Amino acid sequence: MYFGSIRMRIALSCCLSTFRCQSGTAFGIDAGYIDAVEADVAEFTTNEFNPPADSSWLGSADSESTKLMDLNGFSDHLQNKSPGSYIFYKKLPGEYKERLLKDYLATGDLERVKQDIFKYTREVKR
Repeated sequence: MYFGSIRMRIALSCCLSTFRCQSGTAFGIDAGYIDAVEADVAEFTTNEFNPPADSSWLGSADSESTKLMDLNGFSDHLQNKSPGSYIFYKKLPGEYKERLLKDYLATGDLERVKQDIFKYTREVKR
């Protein structure tokens, strides 16, 4: 989905202005946080996330998202979210599973992953 860099920057500026000027009091915002938000905005235009260099701000990931970063966690997630697709997924060779994990981590699109599971299942049967 493309939001356009101008609209995103305006929205970001308004949002940050609201935090800074609330009730006439200026609030300090960590410059590292602003760099991280700008990197998120840039991701919409490039479809690639490049974390800011030397950022002092580190986001926190919930435990569910960190579990998805390995194949076992992804398999468990798929089994919970789409048991039918998981039946076909578990029969795929490892290289296909790795490809599906990589695609899911890049896009977060489970529907696309499910379509690819069926596509790869047909490829394996050939």
